Amino acid sequence: MPHQLDPDMLVSDGDPGAGTEVTVDLKGVRTRGTLDAYSDEEGHAGFETAADDENPRELSIRGRGQSFGPYRIGGGAYTVPLD
Repeated sequence: MPHQLDPDMLVSDGDPGAGTEVTVDLKGVRTRGTLDAYSDEEGHAGFETAADDENPRELSIRGRGQSFGPYRIGGGAYTVPLD
């Protein structure tokens, strides 16, 4: 079953982190992988995992040289406070 992952990248003053290169690292028992995208003008980046993705999995989110997580897949929306 695929999962929709929706990180919002926010800079320290709470404004959107527009144009941030965002990497989602997926960690699993049998498989691992990464998803890459750039955040839009509102700081949002959208990802979808593969339909045959194993469950449960954890992920971490990277942007601007910082790493956040681990988070559990299934939460959908993640807010990431960038420095």
